[in-house]
Amino acid sequence: MGSASGADRSAPDVTREELLRQTPPAIRAAFGDEAWRLEDLWAITGPVTRVSVTALDWLLDLPLWQRDGMRFQVSPREVLNVPDQFPDHLARVRAVDVTFPVHAVRRSHGVAILDGYHRLLSTILDGGTSVPAIVLSPAQLASISG
Repeated sequence: MGSASGADRSAPDVTREELLRQTPPAIRAAFGDEAWRLEDLWAITGPVTRVSVTALDWLLDLPLWQRDGMRFQVSPREVLNVPDQFPDHLARVRAVDVTFPVHAVRRSHGVAILDGYHRLLSTILDGGTSVPAIVLSPAQLASISG
């Protein structure tokens, strides 16, 4: 296992098409197939609302994170349940600024976080009940997708 310096982000670069092929069906169902860049998402700065952690609980079981250079290996709930087995992710959870809002999109089945899972986990571990969030409509997400 690598250090908190980035071993949990060490999966090799792949094309968008290969990434979509690798993505588990549950993740594709939750997030859709839009191609957006993180920098474009971060450029959207408001409005900020609060979303309860219970409304986001369904996302915690998705294998969103990398481990040992392989994508889609670790769910946020695994990190919550056995944090000592995931020191890279736990270090990132402990290093986040929870006042910075998560970015999410409203889907028919609920709100899906696009960026901010380590902030969500930090909030949960600290006993928080909601996270600040910028919740995009599907149309807003489409406007930054290319």
